[in-house]
Amino acid sequence: MPPLRFSPHDTIPKRFRTPLLVAFGFEGEAPDLPSGTDLPERARKDFDGKARSALLGYGAAGDGPERILLVGLGKKAKVGPEEIRRASAGAFHRARELKLPGYAVHLDPALAEQVSRRPLALALAEGAVLASHRIGLFRTGKESDKEEGPGAVDVFLEKGGAAFRDGLEAGRVGAEAQNYARSLANRPANTKTPAFLASEAKRIARETGARCQVLLEADLKRLGMGALLGVAKGSDEPPRLIVLRSRPAKERVAIVGKGITFDSGGISLKPPKGMEEMKYDMSGGGAILGLFSALPSLGRLPFEVVGVIPATENLPGGGAQKPGDLVTAFNGKTIEVLNTDAEGRLILADALAWTVKEFAPKVMVDLATLTGAVIVALGHEASGLIGTDRRLVDDLRAAGEATGERLWELPLWDEHREQMKGEVADLKNINGAGEGGGTIAGAAFLSHFVGDTPWAHLDIAGTAWGGRDRGYYKKGASGVGVRLLLEFLRARAAR
Repeated sequence: MPPLRFSPHDTIPKRFRTPLLVAFGFEGEAPDLPSGTDLPERARKDFDGKARSALLGYGAAGDGPERILLVGLGKKAKVGPEEIRRASAGAFHRARELKLPGYAVHLDPALAEQVSRRPLALALAEGAVLASHRIGLFRTGKESDKEEGPGAVDVFLEKGGAAFRDGLEAGRVGAEAQNYARSLANRPANTKTPAFLASEAKRIARETGARCQVLLEADLKRLGMGALLGVAKGSDEPPRLIVLRSRPAKERVAIVGKGITFDSGGISLKPPKGMEEMKYDMSGGGAILGLFSALPSLGRLPFEVVGVIPATENLPGGGAQKPGDLVTAFNGKTIEVLNTDAEGRLILADALAWTVKEFAPKVMVDLATLTGAVIVALGHEASGLIGTDRRLVDDLRAAGEATGERLWELPLWDEHREQMKGEVADLKNINGAGEGGGTIAGAAFLSHFVGDTPWAHLDIAGTAWGGRDRGYYKKGASGVGVRLLLEFLRARAAR
């Protein structure tokens, strides 16, 4: 479907025709409706305003709305951007069910005062655009038509102003970029090879003015990226190291994303049940591609953004690396591969060490669907966050709160780093039996490849796929990280 268009209006006409008028209301309070909007008193009383509740009524014949949808936000004291995001998604879904070409949203000025105009607009646009995502890109015929939806939304807020208009546009752009990352992660692995990710990076560079460099297998061998090459040995698809760069600047912020386009576990084979979902194991890399597609919306940044994606498949082919094999990483450290299904940290090791040497970033963040252990620790509602720099960690957590992509910090102590040291080699790629803390162990391993660079690791294995229905995420990939990174960079630039 075409991109969703938002038209903000600072004044509300006494009468306007629309297929559907949406109004949000707090629990226990009468919803605010435009003057002259006809809705039976009984319908108003039936609406309780509880979170994600909805009541659909029909307007009187004439120039007013054909339908009126009241959507509950819950208790007023608890309403923030996330409640707006979910309510907006619910409104979009109802408009799609009704097969409407568009609809209008009337916002209570009291809501704008509570949430403030820009975050309100941002969340409103995000909820609707994220809800518009189509998962069935490869469906044909009439079934595919069921996923079409409205194409235009008129938004009315008295004296909305520039901040409100800016929020609508920023929300639309960020959510569209996230939907793109979702489409990548949902894409079947036979149509999403490392070469495909590289071609997408080149396309984004052409369209946005970014610079793109793709290192081929021969380049990786020349550079001594034995950890990445070791993972790639079991696949017929050659690996890639994909690099995107924004406008040059003295200071650099580096983002590194895991790009395993399919993960069978290698020789340490995963159980068959659910293995088809392992096409999403490139979600960290997908978030970087989504980020760069939306990066121009942030304007001219006072720093250069560098995105690095190590991309390969992890398969048990005849040449695949075996448990007990030894590889040498880009920085010269030797690694004993005790489990070939702990492959994400291997490809990230080379990518992180190379990024530090090549670009000397001021700060560095990596995103990876790294461990199932993070789901045991945090479920699907928060990503794990482990870092070496307090300000960087705090900045990322603040971005997570602002976008609803929450992060929860876990420790990284010297004891954790010691657990990753090996006897056969400098390091081993998993910690010992009975030591536990699998998510921390993955980060502890990576910490040996970042040097003194301020660094943070986001384990998105639980948030990139699965979890409860939020309205704007229902099934498949979430595209987590795109909006979080946009907000992180926006806030850093505003200092």
